Amino acid sequence: MDGLKRLSGAKEVKQDDFASGVGTYLVTFDAAPAVKMADIKTNVGKYKLEKIKMKVTGKAAEKNKVWSVGTLALAKAKEGDDLLPKVAELKGKVLILVGFLAEDDKGKQSLELTSVEEVAKKKS
Repeated sequence: MDGLKRLSGAKEVKQDDFASGVGTYLVTFDAAPAVKMADIKTNVGKYKLEKIKMKVTGKAAEKNKVWSVGTLALAKAKEGDDLLPKVAELKGKVLILVGFLAEDDKGKQSLELTSVEEVAKKKS
């Protein structure tokens, strides 16, 4: 989708799947994206945006009892297990965090976690 290529910092865009009229696209960024949901909605054009699933690799930090990676606050997913204790357990380690992007009425974004894994160490 050409519109996604215009997202600030987008390095690569590819279609992952398309079935029953629903497309899944992967956007890769060189650095932590500072893209807002409004930017994504604008760049998908006439298509309906149902959800945004993100995979972020980095170290989580805690401030004022809120865990975050970059500008994204980490949150419990609406369905499923609360993975925030696992984030705390892996404090200081590089993590692969997967979840759905959410935005409150003030524009603050969060990642509702569906998966948390430690990045595997490379064998020497």
